[in-house]
Amino acid sequence: MASRIKLIAIVLTLTLVGGGIAAYKHVRLGVPLMVGNKPTEWLVEAKVSFIAIGKPVNARLSLPAVAIDENLGSDARSAGYSFIVEEDSGEYSAIWSADEKIDNQALYYRVRFGERGVNSGGPIPHTGELPVPDDPGLSGSLRSAADNVVRRAKELSSSPDTLFVGVFREITAIGSSPEIALLKRHYEREAGANALTRLGIDLLNMAGVPARVAYGVKLEEVRGAQDPIWMVEYFDGAYWKVRDPNEPASILDPRDAFVWNRGGEPLLDLSGGENSQVVFTITRDQIPLERLTDLRDSSLLVSTIFGLPASERQVFSYVVLIPLGAFVVVVLRNLVGIATLGTFMPVLLALSLLEMKWQHGLVMFIVIVGAGLYFRFALSRLNLLVVPRVAACVVIVTLLMMVLSVLSWHLGIRDGLKITLFPMIILAWTIERMSLIWEEEGKRNAMLQVGGSLLVAVIAFFFMRERQVRYWAFYFPELLLVLLAGIILLGRYTGYRLSELIRFKSFRNYE
Repeated sequence: MASRIKLIAIVLTLTLVGGGIAAYKHVRLGVPLMVGNKPTEWLVEAKVSFIAIGKPVNARLSLPAVAIDENLGSDARSAGYSFIVEEDSGEYSAIWSADEKIDNQALYYRVRFGERGVNSGGPIPHTGELPVPDDPGLSGSLRSAADNVVRRAKELSSSPDTLFVGVFREITAIGSSPEIALLKRHYEREAGANALTRLGIDLLNMAGVPARVAYGVKLEEVRGAQDPIWMVEYFDGAYWKVRDPNEPASILDPRDAFVWNRGGEPLLDLSGGENSQVVFTITRDQIPLERLTDLRDSSLLVSTIFGLPASERQVFSYVVLIPLGAFVVVVLRNLVGIATLGTFMPVLLALSLLEMKWQHGLVMFIVIVGAGLYFRFALSRLNLLVVPRVAACVVIVTLLMMVLSVLSWHLGIRDGLKITLFPMIILAWTIERMSLIWEEEGKRNAMLQVGGSLLVAVIAFFFMRERQVRYWAFYFPELLLVLLAGIILLGRYTGYRLSELIRFKSFRNYE
């Protein structure tokens, strides 16, 4: 009796605390309870990371002028640094400074704008003297090859715009000319990953069209940070224009990309540190900026997640989904009676399916487990101990994932490249556990449990994918306390499961 009272008290406390905080955020802070159909807002966060060497630090990050000129929501967050925004001839820079910093440092600058994007890459009229194209300094056979490419491109173009398209189409063509092949080898040695963009810029300058590097980001949510994309800003005689060299014939769409830096200035200038890097995190917020500001400034501990950098917030957007998947597993195992291979395998599989087409994900999972099970039975003939056997399974799973990725790439199935999202260790343990059940309880039980695991994973996937559920989990994480109360209640349930009611239905004939 005492344990039952304690259970009820814990469940009521968790429910009241979680529900009370959610109600406070909705009523007092104005956070919408339902996701609704309101347009979302993009949040682009630049993260400057470096290692301070014990000297005064001065970091200058070029800012998008449109963020200042159009008064977009922007702010900087970096503890222990003084911060100012400096303007020079229409170009803006964020400047952080501090004395004698040491070890790893991180500086952040955020820009917010509407879901339709902002015209950060639009034409800008040139003022002052006309720019002079830079000479790339090529000589010998490289110069001759570049001159031939420029001559052909100019013969087929009538304006700087068509010249830009012609140059980059020839550079990116599958069957490149001998001149382009020679130039590519040279620039790949000199410029590395951005060789083609640098080559195109030099060819435009040789053709009499001033061109320079611009840095932008793709407006798409990806896991983790993304490096700045090299774009090309060129002068058409009246305006400076920005285009993506990978799509030369297309005008830059504000809904697809955001240009962070243009004007030819370096993206980052740092003194007092080394190994500097600038990466961008792209997220979408589904509540208005003023409500998000109220959440960040709230004294409630659960609301401090919105004061974290966007990269850490993005990680939490996936972390908060794991308890939802665990709840689905508890319901389907304890109430319905579906057998699964462990508790976490269906949850982690469902989390992986969120990043790809779930049909492709299931096929890849079945192929890996099936092939891994075949090799696992081959290993059993060697009489290995448990730990070496599981380690061997990990190696086999790794090789299978590599082979499947390569095959899917050649078959044109892009989701095959996302196979690394599958938890490798869980796959190895799934193969090991399934093989043991196969040997001890028979093939039927093994197939039932792996089939039940796939069924639970798919149901958890659809539950975790639901827009309203994801909204509650991220913007009202305190509701996880209510979920915890439900799991505790289900943990005390010892009655019949749904599958058992069906299984023992025939016993009614003996009543």
